[in-house]
Amino acid sequence: MSMITVFLFVLVAVFATVAFFTEPSAADKRVQQRLSGLDRRIMADGEQAEIVRQVTFSRIEWVDRFLRDTKAALQLHLLLEQAKVSWTVGRFFFFSACMMLVGSIVGHYWIPAGFVGWIPGLLLGFTPLLWLRYRRSVRFRRFNLLLPEAVDLIARSLRAGQSLPMAMVTVAEEISDPLGPEFRRCADEMNFGLPFREAMLNLFRRFPLQDLQFLISAILLQRETGGNLAELLDKTAALLRARIHLQQKVKVYTAQGRMTGGILLALPFIAFVLLNLVRPGYTAPLFESETGRIMVYGTLVSMALGAFFIRRIITIKY
Repeated sequence: MSMITVFLFVLVAVFATVAFFTEPSAADKRVQQRLSGLDRRIMADGEQAEIVRQVTFSRIEWVDRFLRDTKAALQLHLLLEQAKVSWTVGRFFFFSACMMLVGSIVGHYWIPAGFVGWIPGLLLGFTPLLWLRYRRSVRFRRFNLLLPEAVDLIARSLRAGQSLPMAMVTVAEEISDPLGPEFRRCADEMNFGLPFREAMLNLFRRFPLQDLQFLISAILLQRETGGNLAELLDKTAALLRARIHLQQKVKVYTAQGRMTGGILLALPFIAFVLLNLVRPGYTAPLFESETGRIMVYGTLVSMALGAFFIRRIITIKY
């Protein structure tokens, strides 16, 4: 094991130890929540003390300042928000570093061949990111399924004489997560003085879905040109239901291709792990020779290209 590898192991271990002992206890977190609630009380002159939403990237002050100026950290924070995970950006990097450390230790035990030994660590280090993307895709899919029902409810509320912001509040009260809380947040932003267009665009920023873009475009266009918004929303709801029906049919037709691609990609890694568990060191000659390492690199590149083309084949735009 090289000196660079040992240095990185020690660095991640020290950072994990410091982060563990500096993490506030459960009692400290409850006290902080109580104090935050007192800070948001209504003052005697009728003005609210604080209405700006505070975002924490890390509980370590210097790490928080560094992450606030990093574009990747801002995008990661949006991903955490979309996946509805209570992690901070700093905690995400901490978990990824720990997973990478564990994978690298196992990789250098099984593959003592320089950079190749880091491959299991790199793959395991991306596990939290893949989990977040999976959580986000589940919430996006749930949001899409609930959107036609929400549009119908807004149209009925408008026919009953309610304004559009009040109709959105009705949706927030009647529809479950994730659509209901997001519409509640959008209505709160408008109540705090944010223009309607900006509030809707913020909603689209949090849920960049094509179906939601259709709804927002229809509402904004109607507000500029006039017309019967309830009738327009009825037609939009019918369009969204037709798109969901088509999407589900496409998902059924491409199920075999997606399953085949997943099995073909996972099979070499599963076989490698099982062989090393049954007989440790069995695959060592593959990494000790120059020809073997070239074959490994070529296999990884070809698998990446295969995954790319399989995804392009089974992805149908509609």
